Amino acid sequence: MGVGVVPSDANFCLFGRFADRHDVWQRLLDRGVLVRETGPAGYLRVSAGTEEEMERFYAALAEVLAEGAPRLEGPGLERKP
Repeated sequence: MGVGVVPSDANFCLFGRFADRHDVWQRLLDRGVLVRETGPAGYLRVSAGTEEEMERFYAALAEVLAEGAPRLEGPGLERKP
């Protein structure tokens, strides 16, 4: 999909880097998908859900990205060993 994902061993992950994460959060919410607007600037957090929930998340995110959600350029976050 072209978004960065921060590696995680938890039941959630950070994804982004969006120029306006609140806008992306709102557009996902408008589609019935709730993610957290927390963490480093430009990132949103999604928790692992059921297969159906994750399919709804991916479909909603694809729609939002297709609408042209502006993304930030440059290096993102990396997990340190």
